[in-house]
Amino acid sequence: MSIKDKLILLRKGITEKKESSETFGNYMMYNALDKICDVTTKKQEECRDTKIGPIVLDDKVDEFIDWFTENMVKGHYTDIGEYSIPIDMRNFIEKMAVWYELRYPDYEINRIMPGSSQEQIDINGVMFANNQYTNDILDEDSEIKDLDWDEFYNTKAFINSLPWSERYVFSRPKYQDIVYWNRGHGSAHLHLTRNGFVEMSEYMDCVIPGISNEDLEDKNIKEIVKMLKEKGVKLPEDNEFEKAIKDYDNWVYQKDEMLNCVMYRIIERGGNRIGPRRAFIFAKEFGRNIDIPMAYGVDRTDPGLRLFMNEYIKAGGSKNLVCYIGYGSRASKYEKLPTITIQELIMTQNNNAATFYTPEEDELHQRLVNALSSRINQDELSEEQKKVKDEEVKQLRLQRKLEKSKQTGK
Repeated sequence: MSIKDKLILLRKGITEKKESSETFGNYMMYNALDKICDVTTKKQEECRDTKIGPIVLDDKVDEFIDWFTENMVKGHYTDIGEYSIPIDMRNFIEKMAVWYELRYPDYEINRIMPGSSQEQIDINGVMFANNQYTNDILDEDSEIKDLDWDEFYNTKAFINSLPWSERYVFSRPKYQDIVYWNRGHGSAHLHLTRNGFVEMSEYMDCVIPGISNEDLEDKNIKEIVKMLKEKGVKLPEDNEFEKAIKDYDNWVYQKDEMLNCVMYRIIERGGNRIGPRRAFIFAKEFGRNIDIPMAYGVDRTDPGLRLFMNEYIKAGGSKNLVCYIGYGSRASKYEKLPTITIQELIMTQNNNAATFYTPEEDELHQRLVNALSSRINQDELSEEQKKVKDEEVKQLRLQRKLEKSKQTGK
């Protein structure tokens, strides 16, 4: 059996139970097997022929500001507020992107995930050890010089430093305390928790036949609205139930999409290498979609691209992700760009001028070779043991025949 066949069989075995810790242990080993087997069976094209105009990330920010204006501002503020508050939101998105740049300067990003030549600057030294202010007021052996800047200027410290006019966007969404079935036309209402569960229902049995107040308690208001609609109950035009749900969902969307827009601006502001890497760190910290910084972070001349892809895959990324090539260095905003999948990049992108694979991939390959070698050795040992066992059985049979001959005299 060829090494290729053995690899395919071994991959098949891992595929069948790759969720088990008894297989080589992790997703990366499976990917290594998958890659090696694919290399032996087909050649991936370097880049797709199809070119498409990229989804421009600045346009996504504009779309959010339009949504924010329409759903969170209009009708809630004066004319001056309707003009200025969307501008304030856009400025805050930019402010948060700049904070992340200050927290992770270009040279620190390049140290965490190399993509170009290193600068001889250490942010911890700049902010603490070599800071004239701290040197003047603290002893030379002060422990403050051992602090890490990114931990010092952490997210909680940043949020707490904001004025309330900006800090409020990080508030947890909550439902209003009381919602009326038809305000001004009766007293039927619900008392809600901040998460929308009914603590107490009053007079609802008077407006909805067949429904008791107790039937509604401890249920979420979304569940109640869905249940009533399924029963054919028509909700009043001005009911506060649906309005409360919409307001809550809008607040959740506002916070989520605002953070997404910060990530988009980090990518756009940081160029074709640093921006996506910084946004990748941001995405992991704030629970954003890690596909986005990877999809916009492919520069085929980037010497650290393979390492960046490794970090993406280890974080749960998909080998089928389609990426734009050269988004950060395009000549115009809507220039059509070629695309390529992570799988295609794995097959075609060198780690550096000296080697195709990254050190981590080489280590995974060595683990694979060791595992195969161990399995082959075990197979050989088993075959030898079988021969010994067969020989022992023959000897025992011969001995029994001799003893029987002696007893019978034959």
